[in-house]
Amino acid sequence: MKNHTKTKRMEKRPYRNVSYILVFVMGFLFASLAYEINFAGNAKQLKLIETTKIVYATSNMVAVSSQDNAGLIGKVTAEIRPGGEGRVLINTNPFLEPDTQQSAETATKVAESYTGKSLGDRDIILSFNITGEVLGGPSAGAAMTTAVIAAIEGKTVRSNAVITGTINNDSTIGPIGGILEKAAAAAENNMTLFLIPKGQGKLQYYEQKVQEQKIGRFVYQRIYYVPKTIDVNNYTMTQWNMPTKEVVAISDVVGYMIE
Repeated sequence: MKNHTKTKRMEKRPYRNVSYILVFVMGFLFASLAYEINFAGNAKQLKLIETTKIVYATSNMVAVSSQDNAGLIGKVTAEIRPGGEGRVLINTNPFLEPDTQQSAETATKVAESYTGKSLGDRDIILSFNITGEVLGGPSAGAAMTTAVIAAIEGKTVRSNAVITGTINNDSTIGPIGGILEKAAAAAENNMTLFLIPKGQGKLQYYEQKVQEQKIGRFVYQRIYYVPKTIDVNNYTMTQWNMPTKEVVAISDVVGYMIE
């Protein structure tokens, strides 16, 4: 009886193994089909650009110097060349930090999604014209995206407006630093509109206070700091008559900057 039971169990194992294999194969086929459907859906959403010409667009950008923390204003130009391979290339003059490449690739993907146009058969060259030896790329992400969108659509970016902010994969504008330094640079270069990420319209800083106390012939000083809040728009309007607007996503930036 024991041997008979053992034989039955051994006979069931091959069928059980076959069941596992069938489940695996069916799962793989369904996953592949789902991927193909998704890929086809994305392909339908993005259309090829019809023009065979090289197209350009330039957007203002603003940064903070790595040498003295002063604000700097410059330009980023997007050049879209037909007959390419979907490459995103950067003109490294001045020298740009490695994170600039990632920011440029994100900017290109967001521009494709926003316009519904594919850049797979083009090469995108982003050139920076700004004074400085070393510049980081994330805070120029929104400006790069704006330039690429304008180039795709054959439109012009306002020459008297500037955006500072990172660009996220979902097209939202991310936070940056050095807002007041960048605002000063924008105003000094005749900008009439300064765009910043949503949520950064009020900045907190610490104001130094000095309290003196005289004891005998000696005067003692106690230095302490008091938290203060600046409304950026009020500040830029009071100082330079330049309005500051907060933006949530690239669609907001396009509404303000692309003509």
